[in-house]
Amino acid sequence: MYRLVIIFALLHANFAASAVPVLPLPAGSCSGLIPLDSPQVAGDGGGAANISLVLDFDDQSAHGAIIYFSTEGPDDDRLVAQWSLDQDGSGITVDLVRDELVPASFIASLTIDLNPSDSDERDLEGLQPTGNEFVPLDVVLRLLPTSGGVNYIIQGVSTPIHGFCNAL
Repeated sequence: MYRLVIIFALLHANFAASAVPVLPLPAGSCSGLIPLDSPQVAGDGGGAANISLVLDFDDQSAHGAIIYFSTEGPDDDRLVAQWSLDQDGSGITVDLVRDELVPASFIASLTIDLNPSDSDERDLEGLQPTGNEFVPLDVVLRLLPTSGGVNYIIQGVSTPIHGFCNAL
């Protein structure tokens, strides 16, 4: 009986030590890159695009830009446009909460100016970095901490995007 109690105690201690930790909410800031599919940015046009993103957890804000390259025509892989995710300069607020579905991760909600219109025929030539009319997009991202909470894997919850964010 004594051995059974010791074995149970050892097994219980092992399981308790392997529980998923409750991490503190992120602090500081991180920067990262999110690749996009061409239709997400250019509609029916071909090309490649990505979002460069900075998340400031202390100020609960985000800053970012999209850069789009054309892969059609004689000038393959040429820069067509780049624009801010905050077209009116009002700032992007990030709401950060603990993820109830995936332990030790967080959910970030923000509204960005992703597309210049909701049409599949978007004219991105000569687009200015700010001051354009854009369709706002509510984005929900899962932030999965890695490297002890210094880096994050970004997984889109409301849109099919993914990327990374490394501590600054």
